[in-house]
Amino acid sequence: MNLIFVDTSALIALGNKKDQFHFQATKVFKQLVLAKVNFITTNAIIFELTNAFGAVQYKPAAIKQCDMINHSKNWTLITIDEELMKKGLSRFKQMDDKDWSLVDCISMIIAEEIGITKIFSNDHHFEQAGFTILLK
Repeated sequence: MNLIFVDTSALIALGNKKDQFHFQATKVFKQLVLAKVNFITTNAIIFELTNAFGAVQYKPAAIKQCDMINHSKNWTLITIDEELMKKGLSRFKQMDDKDWSLVDCISMIIAEEIGITKIFSNDHHFEQAGFTILLK
């Protein structure tokens, strides 16, 4: 099965026409859908997305994306539980020389555990961790 982890930066780029990666993100997303890719993300990513899109003008885009993620058979939403939180915090502490957020660390752990190598993101932190990002 072809799996792609979806990071906050890709969702923001898809939902904000003013984002520098919007055109590329839209194109990549359409290609991935046509390739029948299955998308993986987390509730932590949803928290980041809705935080970034808290302004009234962006809420419709956030709601549309959340509905897509929650209702499409091509999306899996992983809930961060206590075990993932502990693993993420451990990596966050271990990587004190990197500017990785806790959400980044948890996302990387999930991708590694599932065997995902490609991240729908423009975040170079994933490249530092050995992943391929799809937005540059």
